[in-house]
Amino acid sequence: MNAYLSDKIRVISLITMVLLTFVHAYTFPSITFHGEVFSWEGLSFAVQYSVSQGLAKFRLPMFFILSGYFFIRSVHLSEVAFLPQFLKRLRTVALPYLLWSSIGFLIYLFLQWPETTRSLFPHNQVWGLPFSGVVGKILFDPIPYQLWFLRDLMVLFALSPLIMWCIRRVGAWVLVPPLLCWLLEWDPVILGNESLPFFIAGGWLAMRGPDQEPAMTDRTRRVILISWLSTIVVKTALVMNGHVHQEVIRQLHHFCVFLGLISVWVGYDLVLRTVEVREHWMYRFTAYSFFLYAAHEPCLTMVKHVLLHFLGGHPLAVLVCYFTAPMITMIVCLAVARALLQFAPRFYGLLTGGRGIRRSAAAAPPTWATTRAA
Repeated sequence: MNAYLSDKIRVISLITMVLLTFVHAYTFPSITFHGEVFSWEGLSFAVQYSVSQGLAKFRLPMFFILSGYFFIRSVHLSEVAFLPQFLKRLRTVALPYLLWSSIGFLIYLFLQWPETTRSLFPHNQVWGLPFSGVVGKILFDPIPYQLWFLRDLMVLFALSPLIMWCIRRVGAWVLVPPLLCWLLEWDPVILGNESLPFFIAGGWLAMRGPDQEPAMTDRTRRVILISWLSTIVVKTALVMNGHVHQEVIRQLHHFCVFLGLISVWVGYDLVLRTVEVREHWMYRFTAYSFFLYAAHEPCLTMVKHVLLHFLGGHPLAVLVCYFTAPMITMIVCLAVARALLQFAPRFYGLLTGGRGIRRSAAAAPPTWATTRAA
C-alpha cells in the first residue's frame, strides 16, 4: 500500500467515526415524519435525517468492503495461511470486542446500582440477570451496540475460506444472493444484512477485481458527488412528504448508499489530492479512530439524556442537542484516549487491538478495524 492510499483510508476512517456519533445522536424515534413540514420540528427532522440517514449511511458498507479486501488479500496474495491471520484477529478484533462489551456492562451495572435510576435504562436492565444472561449480554448483545460490527467481522473472518472458494468458482456472481438480502433487508441467521455482501465485495476486489482504479476526471468526480448530495435531499423531501410508498424510500436509500460509497472515495481525491494531509492538525486524530468507535457509546446516550433534560423538548433545543452531544462525546473520548496512550499504553493497546500505538510514534499505515488489523 502506498502512502497516499494509506492516508486516504486513515482520513476516511476518522470521518466515518465522526459521522457515526451523529448517527447515534439521532433524536427521533423513527425514520418517518408525521408533523408539519414547515416548522421547527420539520427543520430538526430534515437536518437530522439528512445527516444520520443520508450522509452517514455509506460508512458500514465502506468498513466491510475494506475489511474483506484486506483480510482476504492477506490470505490470498501472501504466504501467510488462513489460521495465523484468523488467530491474529482474535487479538485485534475479538479481544477489544470482549473488553469494551464488558466495560459497557459494568458501566450500566454501576449506573443502575440505585434502584431509583433503573427506570432510566428501559432497554438494558442488567440487575437481576442470571449468569447465562450476563454471558449472553457480553458475548452476543453488547450494551455498546456499535460493537455488533466487530461481532459480525469475526463471523465473516471464520467464513472467509468458504467465501474465497465461492469467489474462485463463480466470481462476482457470488454477490447476487447477499445483495438481494440487503436490498430486501433480510438478515441472515448470524449476520446483519449489510455485513455479508460488502465483505464479499471487498474479497472479490482482492482476488479478482481490477488492479487499479479506473481513470476519472475531476468533472466526473464532481458530478458523482453532486448526484449523491442531491439524492439525499430528494429522499429527505419524499420521507417528509409522507405519501410515498416505503419500498420506494427503501430502494432510494440503497441507491444513496451506493452513491455515497463512490462519492466519498472519489471525493477525497477531489478535495485532498494536492493537500499534505499529514501536516494538517486533524491528521493526528486519525490514530484514535478505533477508540472513538468503541468508546462513544454509552457515553453519547448519557450526554444526550442530560442535555435534553436541561434544554427541554422544543425542536430547536433538540436540534442543538443533536449537534452538541456528539461534540462533547468526541472531546471526552479523545481526551481519555490521549491520557490512556500516555499513561497506560499497554492497556490502551489491549482496548484497541494495538491500533494507534505505532502510528502515534511513527506515521505507520492505518490499521483500523476495517483495515489489515481487522
